[in-house]
Amino acid sequence: MAAAFSPIFALHMTRSAPNPPARQGQSPGFAVVRVGEDLLLAAAQRLVSQSLKDRVTAAKRLIASAPEHGIDLSCIWASLNASDVGKRGAEVRQACLAVPGSGRTAMIFLSEPQATEGGKGATEHELQAAREERIALLLAASSHFAQSGSDQVRVLQALPDPSDGWAETALLGAGFVCVGDLEYRRRSLSPAEHKPATRRIEWPAGVRVASLASLPQAERDPLLLRVLDDSYIDTRDCPELCGMRATSDILASHYATGVFDPALWFIVFATNPSGREEPAGCMLLSRVLDQRALELVYVGLAKPARGRGIGAKLMELALQMAAEPRIDAVTCAVDCRNVPALRMYERFGFGALGRRRAFVRSVAGANAG
Repeated sequence: MAAAFSPIFALHMTRSAPNPPARQGQSPGFAVVRVGEDLLLAAAQRLVSQSLKDRVTAAKRLIASAPEHGIDLSCIWASLNASDVGKRGAEVRQACLAVPGSGRTAMIFLSEPQATEGGKGATEHELQAAREERIALLLAASSHFAQSGSDQVRVLQALPDPSDGWAETALLGAGFVCVGDLEYRRRSLSPAEHKPATRRIEWPAGVRVASLASLPQAERDPLLLRVLDDSYIDTRDCPELCGMRATSDILASHYATGVFDPALWFIVFATNPSGREEPAGCMLLSRVLDQRALELVYVGLAKPARGRGIGAKLMELALQMAAEPRIDAVTCAVDCRNVPALRMYERFGFGALGRRRAFVRSVAGANAG
């Protein structure tokens, strides 16, 4: 999963589309539109945190900073009062931003509840109307990518806070699937750990670990694709994701995380019972310099290599590789259901930072929602 998004935008989370039919007792009808220049500032004000006192300034900062961070602000959809379509100064009721990324994915950000929607005075009809508007926006974004013909985006993903029930109900209503809760962890480095390691890591018998930089260029991607596929078998990290994305797309996402350095990507080789050495896993690390961290992008082992202490040795290697002046910590994200991994991170001093609930949806069925 793609987990990180620059916090400077203070984003909370997500052409005309058909107006959903009104139901008896609901608030006045709404229309879904693709946001243009005339509605951009109003939509941006709904996408920044609604707890901010000066949302106009925050919205302008989002708009100004978007190009630097590769955010296409034409991928915003908004709901308006049906009678306001085409009018200048129309009020944006709800908004959804899709940010295409590597590996043919797009991260979704949704407007959070306003004070009136989240307040004690909100009626059930008002809450239901807001939910239906968010669902309509999500379906409009899905339909856009499904019909674009560019194959730029195949999967939409969202990472709301587990306490944001308003986001969860909208995502589920738009056909997203929850693939687990991710726990973010961080392990700070002590001054002593910033010194070059003098002790060699003792790998289990029959195990060898090689950096990607030491392997011929032509062998790298085929090896990585193979070990990734093998590591997904009976995985405890978001098993619901298996088969939803092509492994080549997943690998592209890994390459795009942080600053790629082949010296920080490792392939695990293990001798099988017949005495032949085979690839058996990998550990992918990337520098995230704005956080002064080394991110554990992915670590996984094939079934025959599990339970042999290789994972713990890889953690030792990760801490050794973090011993450089620009790095203060090692970070990772793990499925909360992966108890063995959680225990290992705790043993190595990784503290919990927070959680996000992961949702995904294929855009192939966008019009079926």
